[in-house]
Amino acid sequence: MSNKILFIAPSNSIHSHKWINFFKNKNYNISWISFYTAKNIDKKKIKYYDLSKNNFLKNYFLIKRLLKNENFSTVHLHYIGRFSYLLIFLKIKRLIVTPWGSDIKLLKHNSIKFLITRKILKMADLITVDANYMIEILKKISNNKKIVRINFGTDTDFFKPAPNIAKDKFKIISLRNLEKIYSLETLIKAIEILKDRFKQELIVDIYGDGSENKNLKSLVKKLSLENIINFKGKYDYDDLLKILNSYDLYVSTSTSDAGLAGSTSEAMSCGIIPLVSNNSENEFWMSENSGFLFETKSYIDLAEKILKIKLLDDKNKNVIRVNSRNKIVNYNSFKNEMNKMHNQYKLHNEKN
Repeated sequence: MSNKILFIAPSNSIHSHKWINFFKNKNYNISWISFYTAKNIDKKKIKYYDLSKNNFLKNYFLIKRLLKNENFSTVHLHYIGRFSYLLIFLKIKRLIVTPWGSDIKLLKHNSIKFLITRKILKMADLITVDANYMIEILKKISNNKKIVRINFGTDTDFFKPAPNIAKDKFKIISLRNLEKIYSLETLIKAIEILKDRFKQELIVDIYGDGSENKNLKSLVKKLSLENIINFKGKYDYDDLLKILNSYDLYVSTSTSDAGLAGSTSEAMSCGIIPLVSNNSENEFWMSENSGFLFETKSYIDLAEKILKIKLLDDKNKNVIRVNSRNKIVNYNSFKNEMNKMHNQYKLHNEKN
């Protein structure tokens, strides 16, 4: 049985790196095609092809030749985005597709992207998703019966709590990008309500970047919140553990998620109390006293929930922190999820 896998995945995403790096250590012979440029690829163990600067025809013939010469046991497409429409012009055997949330949730029926996505999904022998509600959506789009749930997972051995040290400040962190879908203005307006209601000093750090950067900074200035809200820009993923463990509360104001957002899961794995918008599957992840929900886009409800959490006694806060981490350990462990995928690869290869 061959163990040669071709991944077609964006190399500018940490999700791709985590997934592929796991399997490079599982005796798989891995090739990786990316239509994006990235560094830090282990080229000793991975045959890496950066196709970001090529045109359609050059990429088409390169992939066609690669498929013919390498005889891959599996071709695994992550993210139905840039240049992935090339696949509909190629004969690909043993195809696995893992569409990301934005690939499906933002599709407009009868659009060209919808037709391309449906074609790619119909070509797949197996589809994996990270949210249950996506299974029914994909069944309708693709008529594909072989759809399984595999979460992207969090490394709970790395993302773990640090000793809880008493602070003279109440610190809130946001890690969602500065795009409209993440509704950071909801957090900013909530803080405007709370700015005079905290006896303890309130600090809000917003990490990330995006098209709404200028608008959000203008809103902070307009509401005179420069002494409370700080825009920290992009962070180095290797520093995220240290960053997270210096905060009391993690807030996600996203208006839509697929499965559990990676940053939310990492914060919960560190035992940081999470407060997230009530949409998608977030109700499950915050259940069993492991976190809090607020009404999506309601800055009034968000402000009330932040204050409620702030006023909890230390005993109750610690219970939530423990429950929050346990939820991730039990349901979103990276090792467990990748081992599920490992079994799927083996079954897939045996059938083909």
